[in-house]
Formats: sequence, C-alpha cells, structure tokens
Amino acid sequence: MLDRDGQTILNDLRWHWDDAYDVDYREGKWLAAPKADPFAIISRDTSGELREALRADYAARAARRFGGSCST
Repeated sequence: MLDRDGQTILNDLRWHWDDAYDVDYREGKWLAAPKADPFAIISRDTSGELREALRADYAARAARRFGGSCST
C-alpha cells in the first residue's frame, strides 16, 4: 500500500507514460509493462529508478523501430 506521496508519484508516472506503459506498484516494487510487449516487465525498487528505466527502455525501443539512435 502506498502512502499519499507514493500514490501521487504513481499517478504522475501513469500520466506521463500511459500511452506506452502500464505502470503499477505492487509488493514493494515499482513495475511497468510496455504496451507493445506486456510480458517484458520492468521492475525497480524506487520510483526514480523506474522513471530512468522507462526513459532508457523507451529510447531503445524507438531506436529499434527507427533503425538508429534516438535521444530523449
């Protein structure tokens, strides 16, 4: 169960990443599943770590889609 600040952070992550990822917090872990590949779960211990992992994963997926590098 998240406290008020944690719920605010979860809502913010969902708002920013909802088009590309399903974001959740369960059993002490911050989780995200790319909508394009829902079995590729990204799991981190903190919301900040998850946010960085989402940025990296999104850039890597964009680079694969567009055949080159992509910066965020």
